[in-house]
Amino acid sequence: MAKVRCLVIICFTVLMTGCGPDTIFVRPGLDTPTQHVDNGHQLLKRGKVDDACREFKRAKELDPHYVQAYVGLGVALGRKGEFEAGLDSMDQARQMASTPQDLSEVRNGYKQLEEIKRHQME
Repeated sequence: MAKVRCLVIICFTVLMTGCGPDTIFVRPGLDTPTQHVDNGHQLLKRGKVDDACREFKRAKELDPHYVQAYVGLGVALGRKGEFEAGLDSMDQARQMASTPQDLSEVRNGYKQLEEIKRHQME
C-alpha cells in the first residue's frame, strides 16, 4: 500500500510540473527598434499589414528618431490605402534623416509608396 501511495505521489508530481505553464524569459534584445522594424518588414511580406503597423509604431515608441520606423510605417499605411498618412510618415522620416543611408531609405520608401498607390489605382 505504501508503494502505491508513493507511486501516486510521484506521478502526481510529474504531471503537475510537466503540465504547468512554460516559463517566459524576457529577452531585452528582442525589444529594440531594429528588431521591431525587421519584424514589421517580415509581416508586410506575409500580407499582415495591421501587425506590421503595430511593429513599426513600437519601434517609434522605443526610439522616436529612428528613421526606418517611419519609413516602414509609411509603406505599411500605403498598403492599407492610407496614402496621406503614409506620406506624412515619410515626410517625418525625411526631416529626421541625417545620414546618406537614412536618405536612401527615405527615397526607397517614397518609391514604394508611389508604386503601391499606382497598383491600387489600377
